Amino acid sequence: MAGGKEVVVLKARTLGGKRANASGAWKVAFADFTLAMMALFLVLWLVQIADKQERAAIVQALTGESLLDASTGSSWDSNRPHILELDGTLSMTEAVMPATGTGVDRAGPAMVNQIPKGERGAAAGKGDSLTSLLPGPVETQAQLEVLAREATRIIEQSAIADNVAVQVVPQGLKILIRDNLNQFMFARGSSRMTPYFEDLLFALAPLLKKVENPLMVSGHTDSTHFRSNNSSNWELSSERALEARRALEYGGVGRNQFFKVVGMADQVPVIHDDPRASANRRIELMVLTHKAEAELRNLFGVPGGHSVPVAKQAAEGNQPRGRYAEATQ
Repeated sequence: MAGGKEVVVLKARTLGGKRANASGAWKVAFADFTLAMMALFLVLWLVQIADKQERAAIVQALTGESLLDASTGSSWDSNRPHILELDGTLSMTEAVMPATGTGVDRAGPAMVNQIPKGERGAAAGKGDSLTSLLPGPVETQAQLEVLAREATRIIEQSAIADNVAVQVVPQGLKILIRDNLNQFMFARGSSRMTPYFEDLLFALAPLLKKVENPLMVSGHTDSTHFRSNNSSNWELSSERALEARRALEYGGVGRNQFFKVVGMADQVPVIHDDPRASANRRIELMVLTHKAEAELRNLFGVPGGHSVPVAKQAAEGNQPRGRYAEATQ
């Protein structure tokens, strides 16, 4: 102590160097955690943007299988769409038939999933036929359900989606378009088509064009009668069905694809309790299976081009007979 002042001396001590060694451990742990989170986010991002075909390609790449090696029994084929679609179009490759296998065995008929099958190397994707739905005929229940989903997707983007119902029936696929209190397909009492109904038919036309099935268009009215004697619901429903056919044909459907266009007037209402209901005014589009088409042709025509058996028997029984025909035999 000098001059009445006390000097305090502070001496720093280390605890055997342990704190200095542990100061960087948390940095290593944080770096590992950050790397794991980045990998997790990358996987989630890939799962979100990749479709099923791209995911299968990623799995094959991770397992070491080559997509271009046909000798290993891979399902890759040059006729199938590329892993990354370069034309900007959306394609639905979801299988529509349940299967227990994997790879080619799991992929059933889909919209554009081109998987060759047949007697020659079917399991390896080298067959003679393709399982794609479009373009081509639609015959099975599974194919009709895929077509119904695709038609529903198009209809949901239209302005009258609430007025349209899609049904899979034994004869094919039915698209029922009806009026309501606020939206009409045609001007009242005429066959002049409204713009939003015309836009819907133009949107459906490319899909129906790819389906190689006959089409039937039927027009229906409510039970309200005209004051004029020159026209009736029969003419009105027929004219509206013909206008719907013209719109579909203008949208790309072939003229020969239409099998039947008919006006039903008010004979088949959907609301029987109220024949004048707006829902009874409708247009029905039917994508017929070829079996249903054959049945309708037999109904309206003569099966196989032969004469009707009952009429033939009646004509033979009505032949003139000689008085002594039995005696001379």
